[in-house]
Amino acid sequence: MKGFMPRFLLYIICFCNLNLNAQKNEFSLNGKTSNIEDGTYLYLRDLVTGKSIDSAKVEKNSFRIDTSLEDQMVYAMLFTKDKKKFKELWIEGEKMTFDSSNTNFNDAFVKGSKSQDLSHKIKSEVHANIVELPKDTIKNREISFIEKYPNSLVSAYLLFGNRRMTQQEIKDLYSSLSMEVRESALGKKINKSLEKDKPEIGEKYIDFEVQNSQDQLTRISDLTGQLTLIHFWSSTCGGSRKMNSTLKAINSKYHLQGLNIIGISKDKSKENWLNAIIEDNISWAQLSNLEGWDGEVFKAYGISSTPSYILIDKNGTIIAKNLMSPELENKINQILN
Repeated sequence: MKGFMPRFLLYIICFCNLNLNAQKNEFSLNGKTSNIEDGTYLYLRDLVTGKSIDSAKVEKNSFRIDTSLEDQMVYAMLFTKDKKKFKELWIEGEKMTFDSSNTNFNDAFVKGSKSQDLSHKIKSEVHANIVELPKDTIKNREISFIEKYPNSLVSAYLLFGNRRMTQQEIKDLYSSLSMEVRESALGKKINKSLEKDKPEIGEKYIDFEVQNSQDQLTRISDLTGQLTLIHFWSSTCGGSRKMNSTLKAINSKYHLQGLNIIGISKDKSKENWLNAIIEDNISWAQLSNLEGWDGEVFKAYGISSTPSYILIDKNGTIIAKNLMSPELENKINQILN
């Protein structure tokens, strides 16, 4: 009996280690490229968590990545250091291949993932003519896609930060996704955003004290007017910077009629934030605690993507969220005129 207990414990330890190894998600990516110098490194990064996954050196226009993943499904990016060459990857299997030997790196042919194939349907079918078509038409296409492909990470991608769907629609569709998709980093991020008790249309806005661009603490309530538009943005977000240009035109047209715009940035770098304000020639109030997504304002309002907007009336009630440019100006014009 004296020798039994150590041997038994050793068996348990070995068994547990076997289980832990089995739970690792082994992944390999074999790649062919063209016109990339030997010794160039390619980097693989999780686009949801921002974590670096692995890297590989290109030799004779070939590379291979062998690594372990935290999740079975990962939305990632493969890119060169200068980011001039990049490709989104929808990882959901043990083995995938990448081939840009006869095409641009960004248009590489990727095999080994059904979600990779489905991602092409987003551009060619679901979001085709997105600018010209009514918002409800695009929303119905997205809903149909998610209902048809509940096992795909692409469906979670369509749900995350979706501005066309109501909170309840997102909740219902999220619950219809497979367990694998819901347990992915992207699925968990959606669930986290759903758990936030954020103010909805018809409810009062939440007031906060935030640093302005002159390092002074300023309350949102000090800046509100007859009609207030809060623009959640970032200096590193192309869509945000483009929206600043649109808002300049809206501000010059409606500010004297009672519109106040407040910019709240998720930047962490004060230098980047202030430079963007100067470069975009922004004249309206700018606030930021330089805390990124962890900022209390972003958390309280459930902001998970930029640019995002909320429109507040003179009584402090939220009357609209995330309207597209033409709709946004139409709404402002309707209220002030």
